[in-house]
Amino acid sequence: MIELVLLNTYYLLALAVGSSIAAAAAWWGVSSAMQWLSFTFGSIVGLMCMHALRRQPSNKPHDDISHLLGKIVTVTETIQPRGRVTYKSVGWAAESEDILYSGEQARIIRVHGSTLFVEKM
Repeated sequence: MIELVLLNTYYLLALAVGSSIAAAAAWWGVSSAMQWLSFTFGSIVGLMCMHALRRQPSNKPHDDISHLLGKIVTVTETIQPRGRVTYKSVGWAAESEDILYSGEQARIIRVHGSTLFVEKM
């Protein structure tokens, strides 16, 4: 349990699999050398299974703002070409090729840093 909580690993579980196989071999009266062999083999197989089942890291880049693309914002300061918008009560710097006036709504087409690039709806 400590291994899972502190280290977030399962390597001791692989050794437990090998030990269980070796214990079963001992119960059947297998020789000592075969018990060691079954322990080694069981531990290696258990380790390979755990490595295969372990969650693989995602290859796609993760950022916290790409989900904003396509969302609707409200213009709070006229954008010509720079201004400010609000999305979910949070103010953002904004840029647009269109002139947008305060109170209009716009769609987010691109995000660069903390600047939202918007277009007229």
